[in-house]
Amino acid sequence: MGKPVKKRRQLLALAIGLCSLSLPQIAWAQPDPSKANPPDQHAATKASCAVRVIHATKQGGQFDTRLEPLRPQLTRPPLDSWKGFALLRQHELVIASGSSQTFEVPGDHQGVLSYEGRADAAGKLRLRLKLEIQDGSAKLLSTKFVINNGGTVLQAGIQHDKGLLVLGFTCTASS
Repeated sequence: MGKPVKKRRQLLALAIGLCSLSLPQIAWAQPDPSKANPPDQHAATKASCAVRVIHATKQGGQFDTRLEPLRPQLTRPPLDSWKGFALLRQHELVIASGSSQTFEVPGDHQGVLSYEGRADAAGKLRLRLKLEIQDGSAKLLSTKFVINNGGTVLQAGIQHDKGLLVLGFTCTASS
């Protein structure tokens, strides 16, 4: 290859490089990943929740057999100082996505559980929920949480009859 051919190739490479600097950048259209595979609108449009109202006491060692599935959570810190656990009531709630259901809480309180939709993470189906405990128009508690499908969350803190109320929420997504 002679010098004139090599020189022309170098000039052509330089010209292409300079042209690419002066030309506007081209953006290739890419499909929006959230629209490429839209979520199934009918999947997990409801949450089925068992709400257990539990009375924990420092005295006695009675453990209600209906609470056996929750024994590992109820007998470890921070609840391990409570020795007796009795199921006062169990509410079965079916909550549509974006709506709420109410349930009774001892002490003239009312619980409100809202299903705010799915919050999948790391390939796991998860549910986003909001809990409020109301005493008339006053909110005693307002919190949001995310649980695995079929998982359980405990909330404790309301004093009741020389003991403590523990609320256990076990929720499953359904269509």
